Amino acid sequence: MQKVTGIKSVDFKIKALGHGVVNWNGPTTLTGDGGKTVDNHTLPKLRGYSNLTGKVKDETGYKYKKEATDMDFSVDKGTPLYISQNCIRHHLFRDHAFDIHYANKKKLTDLTKVIASITGLVRGYVIPDTQCKRTSPLLMEDFIDHLGNGNYEQFSVAGKTDKDGKRDSNSFFSKTTFGDTQYESYGSISIEQLQFISLDKKFDRAAMVISGNQGEEVATAVQAFIQSLNPDLNPTATFHANYVRNGTIFEEGEAGILLNNDAIQAVVAYTLEQIKELSIRQAKSYMYVDEILVDYNDSHQMMRIKQDEGDISPQPESDYAVYFSAK
Repeated sequence: MQKVTGIKSVDFKIKALGHGVVNWNGPTTLTGDGGKTVDNHTLPKLRGYSNLTGKVKDETGYKYKKEATDMDFSVDKGTPLYISQNCIRHHLFRDHAFDIHYANKKKLTDLTKVIASITGLVRGYVIPDTQCKRTSPLLMEDFIDHLGNGNYEQFSVAGKTDKDGKRDSNSFFSKTTFGDTQYESYGSISIEQLQFISLDKKFDRAAMVISGNQGEEVATAVQAFIQSLNPDLNPTATFHANYVRNGTIFEEGEAGILLNNDAIQAVVAYTLEQIKELSIRQAKSYMYVDEILVDYNDSHQMMRIKQDEGDISPQPESDYAVYFSAK
């Protein structure tokens, strides 16, 4: 079996800075003053957090809830603040947030514009009505906060008062808020998933169902889009009716588009630049990417950047791996 050589993935480590909470989890049932259960405390997303103490009342089976102040935000032993990868991806591809909904609602069968975009190449999509799909080559992990500057804050709003002029309990609510934040995260771009775009229903992964000469037309559109990302490179997107995954037994192929080395480089560089420029602002809180360390990984070790940063390749030292051949 022929061994695949070259850069198999582009991995990266991210450091991001910010202030406050940009990704809330919502109201959570907890124990308030006097042991009463309250539902008016809002929590951010906390990795591994549960509102249950682990104690159960024998007579009724009631599961006791934690208090709002019973939290440890440390990374090692606690439940640190995090921004979910779904939130990150939403803001990374915010320009195209509603385009896939439109494509599905209109029951579009010609998805050339979608494929020839950063959504089609990197974000990925599913059109439920036609079952056309494109698996994203971009893996993003959650952004984990390492400062742990969380605190309990109580707020009030205009509410009812009793005959003594005291506020109704419904006029109070509380939140777990944060000060300065410093996030760490990792991600990876799969070269195998990026370089090939299936246009065939044979293996249930068609990005678009084609007919006639549509394959060539889609390839031309993809090539033109990638060329616009970096005019100094010579990207090609080549359509063929039978691309076979290298190393398969029966060499059963599918129609699709294969990107050359320059095309892959253009898309990878653009994606990394988008990540470097990522920022999120929500109400009074914000987050922005401060640093990104890249590894053009040509080894068999996935995400080796996590193990030893001394082994990484910050610049490409070989061509990207080729996983498909026209037969």
